[in-house]
Amino acid sequence: MKKTLIALAAVAATSASFAQSTVTLSGTVDTGLEKRFSGDPMRMTSNRNGTSNWTLSGAEDLGGGLKAVFQVSTSFNTDDGTVTTANGLGNNGMFVGLTGGFGTLRAGRPVNTLFGNAMFANGTKGVSLHDSNTVLSGLVANAGNSVYVANALQYHTPRFAGFQVQLEYAPSEVAGADAGTGIAVRYDGGPLSASITSYTGAGTVGTPATLSPKSVTQLAAAYDFSVAKLFFTYRDQSGLASNADTGYAIGATAPVGPGSLYVSYNVREQAASDGRTIIGGYKYLLSKRTSAYFNVARRNAAWQGAAVTAAGGTGTESSTGYGIGLTHTF
Repeated sequence: MKKTLIALAAVAATSASFAQSTVTLSGTVDTGLEKRFSGDPMRMTSNRNGTSNWTLSGAEDLGGGLKAVFQVSTSFNTDDGTVTTANGLGNNGMFVGLTGGFGTLRAGRPVNTLFGNAMFANGTKGVSLHDSNTVLSGLVANAGNSVYVANALQYHTPRFAGFQVQLEYAPSEVAGADAGTGIAVRYDGGPLSASITSYTGAGTVGTPATLSPKSVTQLAAAYDFSVAKLFFTYRDQSGLASNADTGYAIGATAPVGPGSLYVSYNVREQAASDGRTIIGGYKYLLSKRTSAYFNVARRNAAWQGAAVTAAGGTGTESSTGYGIGLTHTF
């Protein structure tokens, strides 16, 4: 009898141990067709509506309200099977951390504080070379223009009356180079979300100037009116001429039929004529996890530049792009 009780106690202890630790496999598979601009051939591509990825995440209860957490997320191209960046494993975010009453601490390659507080109507990417993220990324060269930041230590405070402070430190790991830093104050309460972020990317001060770290100030807000949700993100970068240092994106999403409609207007200030794009799309929900989508974008000639030229376009006239696709999450 005693041995039986000991065995049962061991089983119970083992079950409790398992209950305190969880590991989850999740992800997204997104594939579609798109035409990016006049003269560009039709292309099969991935990651237009959502980033194709597989993600391992988990948590372990350490007791006293403290938990260990981790995430390893890797994105890939569904059209040819390649990994999307040279970073390989964990290119879609990777960290280990602790969370509890003190807040949350993460270390690794988490979401950049700047991008984590941006608020875009299209949410992800839209038509390649036309998305809101691309418009504003042009302003943050060497100031955190990656959605994820390497060698980063992040701390998020608990929320107080809807407010949270987020801090980031990323050592450059290069002698004589400055570390990257970020701070954001964010509010989420009821229909309103708003944030102000100051971010400076890691880099080397000196020559060439492109290596000098540049700081960005970002304001972002979103308000849900139930019938539609409005989004706004504004960025101002230091180290640029006053006629070429700002950019903004304003947009809206609205439930329409069995899906949602979005539209976004984006401006990047430039010395001559400002670059402008307008992006729209519709996501049709086939189920809670599967959706079909269509998106279209129009960009003026002033915004074209090297990106379109490198992709085979002239870069001297306005262009229209469009795409369709299917997204499944698991």
